[in-house]
Amino acid sequence: RGISFRDFLSQHPRYNITDSKFSDLSNEDLWMKTSKAGLEFQTKLRDRTVIFLADCLVDTVSEIAAKKGKYGNAITAHELRWIYRNRNDDQVKNNVKFFLKGQAISHEDVFTKPGWEQYTPKNKK
Repeated sequence: RGISFRDFLSQHPRYNITDSKFSDLSNEDLWMKTSKAGLEFQTKLRDRTVIFLADCLVDTVSEIAAKKGKYGNAITAHELRWIYRNRNDDQVKNNVKFFLKGQAISHEDVFTKPGWEQYTPKNKK
């Protein structure tokens, strides 16, 4: 699996962190890229489940969507925004599972929370 992921990264135009265009990124920025790549690899390529615990996320959607504050800049926030951008993809919907207080919740429960209206993906600005 590790070799497959490395190969996936090396071929991906957005996530190939060995590409010279990413040479100025910090370790944290590189980690954010590879974590989003990991979501794509797991959900779309491997067709496997990824579990997100939403306990601390549901009350911080405004920060996450606005990319501000402690929660908005966290790696998990970057991952959650990736899921939001891909929320209409059937593989992502089927393979990303959210849990709140130990109970499964729907994507709609997460992505209809107040605050998401603040989010504008970089490629849509």
